[in-house]
Amino acid sequence: GEAGLTSCDWLPMLTLSLAVAAAAENEPHYHNGKLTRYEIGPPSVLLSRSDEERLSSGKPVMQAMETGIVGARRLLMVQDIAAPPNVVMDRIMDLAHYDKMVDGVTRNVEYNREQEGGLQRIKTTYDIAVLHMKMRYFMEHEYDPEKRCMTFHLDYSRRSDIDDSVGYWYVEPGAGRASSRVYYSCECKLRGWVPSPVYNVLTKEALSKATTWVAKESVKEWRNQQQNDGLLQFVTGVRDAMEQLKLPPLPQPPHFVSRFVGERRAAAVRFVSNRRIGRKLAAAPSAPL
Repeated sequence: GEAGLTSCDWLPMLTLSLAVAAAAENEPHYHNGKLTRYEIGPPSVLLSRSDEERLSSGKPVMQAMETGIVGARRLLMVQDIAAPPNVVMDRIMDLAHYDKMVDGVTRNVEYNREQEGGLQRIKTTYDIAVLHMKMRYFMEHEYDPEKRCMTFHLDYSRRSDIDDSVGYWYVEPGAGRASSRVYYSCECKLRGWVPSPVYNVLTKEALSKATTWVAKESVKEWRNQQQNDGLLQFVTGVRDAMEQLKLPPLPQPPHFVSRFVGERRAAAVRFVSNRRIGRKLAAAPSAPL
């Protein structure tokens, strides 16, 4: 059974299946989307008192999210983060640096960007390494900065190694100025047979770890900004203090003093000029008789 398989057992089969139909940017995907896409906007979720207590302690909460389809719900991760919403959203949208922030992502390269009103559409290529396997897929992100929300789904004009994927990020202000509440949900459908360890990493673990990396990176970025602001305030304060310590300008001398100094300067200039002319004449050769 699958439960008894080791990586040595399933790796050759998985490698063969991926080699038969690898990701391709010049080939369309097998379909135009099987999973229902998320919509831009706040999530439809109710948090209990115990959920709020857990969030206030810094721990994430997993909840069920309504999808708008009768009987269909998705899991949603919620976490409070000690950083402002703009900082948190900036970390989420820093797609080019996912390889440094998100476990398993080895590369994320943008290949298209469009703007339609207030909505941004960004397409990127994800290269991921999960256990002993590598996968590539092409993702389209829709981002509304004003609503602090980003959704994503596969770019179906290109062929990905996964069958389908949809997801959702939403950030709202928290209780304090430097506080946010982040919501994350995703659904991933893999192609063909995939061993349980790989499936868990790509689905369940991805969901539970997502808000963790965002919290870590957001707090780190917020601290860096505060340190830079503190340094800037210190430099500005020193400059202002030096401005206040500037000595007042010296009073202007009386007119007769200025005139005397001017006359002596002019006399000195004439003296130097005459000396130079005299030297040139003495050095000149005598005219022939």
